[in-house]
Amino acid sequence: MPKHIWILPFVMLSLIVGIIGGWLRLGWAQFNIPEAAFHHGIIMTGSFLGALISMERAVVMKNKAWFLIPVLAILALPLNLFGFTQIAIVSLVLSSTGLTFLMYIQSTRVKEASHYVITLGAFCWAVGNALLLKSDFIPMVVPWWIAFLLFTIVGERLELSRFLPVKKIFIVLLYVLIAGVFASFFIPFHFGGSRITGILIALIALWLLRFDMARKSIKKKGEYRYIGLGLIVGFIWLLIHALIMIFLENHALYYDLWVHSFFLGFAFSMIWAHAPIIFPAVVKVKRLIYHPVLYIPWLLFQLSLIGRVWASFAGNIELRQFFGVANGWLILLMFLSMAMTYFWNQKRISTN
Repeated sequence: MPKHIWILPFVMLSLIVGIIGGWLRLGWAQFNIPEAAFHHGIIMTGSFLGALISMERAVVMKNKAWFLIPVLAILALPLNLFGFTQIAIVSLVLSSTGLTFLMYIQSTRVKEASHYVITLGAFCWAVGNALLLKSDFIPMVVPWWIAFLLFTIVGERLELSRFLPVKKIFIVLLYVLIAGVFASFFIPFHFGGSRITGILIALIALWLLRFDMARKSIKKKGEYRYIGLGLIVGFIWLLIHALIMIFLENHALYYDLWVHSFFLGFAFSMIWAHAPIIFPAVVKVKRLIYHPVLYIPWLLFQLSLIGRVWASFAGNIELRQFFGVANGWLILLMFLSMAMTYFWNQKRISTN
C-alpha cells in the first residue's frame, strides 16, 4: 500500500460527517452534530470532494509534498466542527490555490487543452472559497463550487475523447460552451445570468450524451458497461440540473433542487462511474474495483434521488425528508460495497 493511503479514511470521515449534516438540515436529528449541519456544503464540497480530487491529482506527482493539498482540505473538517470557521475557510483557500498551481504545472507538462479546463475548475474552487472568506454567504459561492466539479469532470471526459473520431468543430464547440459558463457567472441574476448558465450547461450535457465515449462503453460487457451506464445517467442528471436552472428559478424549493440535482445526481454518478479506474490508481493496485453487486446500491440510490427531486418539486416535505435520508444511507452503502468489492477481489487474487 502507498504511504498516502492514510489520507483516504479521513476523506471518508468527511463524507460521513457531511451526510450527517445533510440529515440534520432535513430535520432528521438522529446524530446531533449541529456544526455539521451549519457547514454541510463546505464539508461536502471542500473536505470530501475537494480532498478526493486533490488526492487523485497529487498521486501522479513525484514530490509527495503535493499531498499537503488534500490534507489542508481535510483539516477544514475539525476546524469547522470546533468553531474555527474562518481558519477552516483559510485552509480551504490554501488547498484550492495549491490545487490550481498543481493543475497548472500538470497542464504545462501535458500541453493538452483539456488539462487547462481542469485547471480552470480548480481556480473556480479557489475563487469560491475566497468569496466565502469575504462574505460568509454560501449561496453566492455555490456556482463557483459547481464550476469546480463541472470543469474538472468535463476536462477529464475531454481528455478521454481525444481517442474518439470527434470532429474538431465539435471539440471547439465544447470549449466555447465551457468558456461561456465561466463568463455567465459575471452576468447579474436580474439580467438572466442564472438562466443563461443553465442553457449553456444543458448544451454541455447534450454534448456529453452525444459525443462522450460512454456511448461506446455501454455497448460492452462487465465493468465497461457499468462505467458507461454510470456516465450516461450522470449526464442526464446534469441536464436535469440545467433544466431546473432554466425553468424552476421561482420554485419554493429551487435551491434544494438546484444543488442536489448537481452534487448528488451528477457529481456522485461521476465518482462511482470513474471509481473502477481511479481508485486502483490512487491505492496503487492494478485490478479494477468492480462486481455486478454494485448495481444494487447504485440503482437504489438513483431511485431515491428521483424520489427526492420529485418530492421537492411537489412540495412534499415528508417524502423529501424520507428520500433525503435514504440518499445518505445509500451513498454510504455504495462506498461500503466498493470497499468490500476491492477486498474480495484482493482476497481472490491472493488465493489464486
